[in-house]
Amino acid sequence: MELIRLTNVRKQFGRQQVLRDVSFQIEVGTIAALMGINGSGKTLILKSMLGLMKTQGEITIKGVPLKVGRAYPVSAGIMIESPSVLPEFSAVTNLELIADLLPDVTNQAILDLLREFDLPTTRSAKVRNFSLGMKQKLGIAQAVLGGSELIVLDEPTNALDAASIEKLITYLRQLRTDGSTLVIASHDEAFVTAIADQRIRVEAGTIK
Repeated sequence: MELIRLTNVRKQFGRQQVLRDVSFQIEVGTIAALMGINGSGKTLILKSMLGLMKTQGEITIKGVPLKVGRAYPVSAGIMIESPSVLPEFSAVTNLELIADLLPDVTNQAILDLLREFDLPTTRSAKVRNFSLGMKQKLGIAQAVLGGSELIVLDEPTNALDAASIEKLITYLRQLRTDGSTLVIASHDEAFVTAIADQRIRVEAGTIK
């Protein structure tokens, strides 16, 4: 069953064409990876398929045409460009604020997720004192909390060491098994090879 379809999606800033006739589809229950160097257009494609910016062409989510400003057709957990964490709070509080917007996420689920990502579970450990890798893992934890139908991660391996990437691969595979569809933008070829069911190469704002 198809979850996402982009057909001839285009975007222009002034005279610069940044997306050109982008077309692909993603099936439910798969891990799809947008591959390409930084600046190739991966993040713009993610923003387009999430309804975060206006484009030309057609985007459908579960067959429903996507319109900017309208409710998104499915539940989605998102990390785009950089982790949106609140440095003055603990990791626990950061996840609790997300959980308030989600159904049936327990305090125990939050603690279990923090332990899964090797992050502090105490309220005294403020995010402002975290390393870049810890902030990255917290941003990923925010996106995967609650196991949304669609999970979108932009360059999730940034600032992660090899052991953390291995754990992330295992965890994302389990999310797929549990029913989530994942769309990941990455320039990390080894990571993509290890995890992706579908690889979509992006070069200069178009699909190769």
